[in-house]
Amino acid sequence: MEEAEVSSGGAMQWERMTASELAELRGEGVALLPIGSLEKHGEHLPLGTDGLIAHKVALLAAEREPAVVLPPLFFTYTKEMKNLPGAISLEADLLLRLLEAICDEVARNGFRKIILVNCHGGNSALLKVFLQELCDKGKDYAVYLPPIFLAPEAVERVKETKETGHACEVETSFALYLYPELVRMERVPKEFYSSRKDYDLSPASTSVDWYASYPDGYVGDAKKASPEKGRVMVEAHVEKLAELIRKVKRDDKVPEKLREFHRKSLNP
Repeated sequence: MEEAEVSSGGAMQWERMTASELAELRGEGVALLPIGSLEKHGEHLPLGTDGLIAHKVALLAAEREPAVVLPPLFFTYTKEMKNLPGAISLEADLLLRLLEAICDEVARNGFRKIILVNCHGGNSALLKVFLQELCDKGKDYAVYLPPIFLAPEAVERVKETKETGHACEVETSFALYLYPELVRMERVPKEFYSSRKDYDLSPASTSVDWYASYPDGYVGDAKKASPEKGRVMVEAHVEKLAELIRKVKRDDKVPEKLREFHRKSLNP
C-alpha cells in the first residue's frame, strides 16, 4: 500500500506557509496543535508514532474544515516508558510552561481557538491540568481538548483483539494506513502480549502499574493489524475532528465564560 492515497497536501501547515499566507488565514481563527511522544512502540513501530499519527489526522481534518496545523510536539510526558531506549520525557512543570508559551504565541499570531490533538495516553492527565491552569490567567484565547479516540465506535467495529493500548492492533493499523513505510511487521512478536502485572491493589493505582503490566512497551497482538482497519478508523476520526473544528469556530461561550471566570476570580 502506498502512502500517496492518504492525502494531506491541501491542509494549511504553519511551517510550510509564508508569513503573509499565515496572516491571511487569521480569519479562520482555529489552530490545531498535534501532540505525541517519543517512546518505544514495540519493535515494529517508530518512536514518534503518536506524534506522527496526531499530525496526519490533524492535516486530514483541516482539509475538510480549514484550520491551521502546527508542527507536532514530540517532547512531552512519558515517564512510564523511561525504562526503555528512545524515551524523551519532560518534567511536568516544564511541559505545562511549554504548552502555555506555545499557545500564547499561537494566539499572538491571531489564532485564539486552539485544539490540542493528543495521541499519547501519558499526556492525558497533564493536558487536563493544563486546561484548568488557564482558567484564571486572563488569556485572550481558549483551548479545547478532545479525547484521543474521537470515534471509539469505529475502533470497536474493526478490532479483533480484546487487549489493546500500545503498539497494538489498533495503533499498528493506524500506522499501516498513514505511514506504511515506517512499519516493520516482520518484527511483531509471534505471541500475544497480555498484562504481566503480578499484583492487585485495586481500586488503587500506583506509579509503576504501566511498567508492571507492559515492561516491553507492547500490548496485545499487532499481527491482526491491517491498512484497511486503519483506513476505517482514520476516516472516522478525521470526520469527527472536522466536526469539532466546525463547532469550535462557532463557539463564543467558552471565551466568554473564561473572561467571566477570570474577572470573578480577581474579586470573588
